[in-house]
Amino acid sequence: MAFLLGFLPLPVLASSKIEVSPRPTDGDIVNLKVSVVNDDNIPIEGLQTSDFKIETARITAKSEGTPINLQYSEVNRLKLIPPGEQLTSDPAYVVILLDMSGSMKVKDASKVKKIDGAIRAIQGFINLVREKNLPVHISLVPFGESNKPQDNYEVNQEIIARNLLPANSPDLDQRVADLASSPTNAGTNLYDPLKEAVQYLGNNSQEFTRKANANRNLNNDDEPIPPKLAVILLSDGYHNRNRGTEDQQFENLTKIFQKYATVRVYTLGYGESLRQLRDRAINCNIPYSLLAQKKAVDLIQSCKLSSGDIYNYIVDQPRLKQIAELTGGISKFPQNANEAVNSLETFFKALREYEVQFKQPNAIPGEEYQVQVSINSSSRKLNLNAEPVKIRMPNISFYKLPLIPDRLIILVFTLGVLGGGLWWFKGWSKQLKDEAERWI
Repeated sequence: MAFLLGFLPLPVLASSKIEVSPRPTDGDIVNLKVSVVNDDNIPIEGLQTSDFKIETARITAKSEGTPINLQYSEVNRLKLIPPGEQLTSDPAYVVILLDMSGSMKVKDASKVKKIDGAIRAIQGFINLVREKNLPVHISLVPFGESNKPQDNYEVNQEIIARNLLPANSPDLDQRVADLASSPTNAGTNLYDPLKEAVQYLGNNSQEFTRKANANRNLNNDDEPIPPKLAVILLSDGYHNRNRGTEDQQFENLTKIFQKYATVRVYTLGYGESLRQLRDRAINCNIPYSLLAQKKAVDLIQSCKLSSGDIYNYIVDQPRLKQIAELTGGISKFPQNANEAVNSLETFFKALREYEVQFKQPNAIPGEEYQVQVSINSSSRKLNLNAEPVKIRMPNISFYKLPLIPDRLIILVFTLGVLGGGLWWFKGWSKQLKDEAERWI
């Protein structure tokens, strides 16, 4: 049965989607983070305020925890803050797994060694995080198996934790430089390093959340903001450890993904496509339709190249794509160093979201409201509805002032009081001065 399943097409994502996560309210001002991605989980940029629609309803009754009798009203005014204009961003913890197998010494389509292109992409990712001053921690971990100690790169949770550094740490630059000059002679074991990285982030998610919210003044009603947890896998190969049991190994890996569902995996398969490899191989007659299926890697190993070992050029695109899809991540397959840099930039954008602010109409302190966010953009051909989210107004009473005319009246009144006070003080000072002169 496992053999037959191996030749079934991989699952395809249904459509673009939108996810909303509320942030603590400020008086009657509601803050939401909104993620909008396309079919490949790549963030959709450039949305405008007019593309968003927000409706809210006060929760007055529940049936088994589900709100009922909701009467929605549309929010007329909202403020949209694109990711690049936000003053603060959610924290993130990222593990970057770098393949140190022997094939990483092979040159890519632009005649750059793949290890050099990968290092350039990683440094570009770090620089982007620094430029935007994002609260991101990065653990850069090489992986690869070899019987020679100098070529073996073990991955476990202790090693990942030891290398976890703030993105602005100079030690991270040294880490990148050290890996750029490290040997690449190992074999490829993708699944065990992935398992360790996902487990590390998942097992420490509560501690990461505590640290991320340590400097925030949370009220009793405020939910702590969980940081983003991500693994970035950079490899130019395929899982070749105990290849005969690969299906079972992958099934075990998927169970880890399911257990730690908040961790997303972004995969970068560096090298030529299986179709390109098939075309330049000698007498390789594998139908193109089979090259998108799970067993494509095993099929193409039977082909020969006119020069070089075909094993050094096989990138398991079907599996890497499936790994990303299963975790809600992104898969990219660059063929040269510049494309690798652009791929990591896409992964960087996935760490950021839109921010939407609006004033809850007729807000009542301490009450719960349900918020429905939707996007309708004819130019982008988007018509999306997010799952409703609940928000709670602060228990502290607040007075809701429209900008005009109430706030303007208060401003004029305040200036009038200050002006009157200064006029009285000036007169009082003159009176004291006149009395002092008479005594002299």
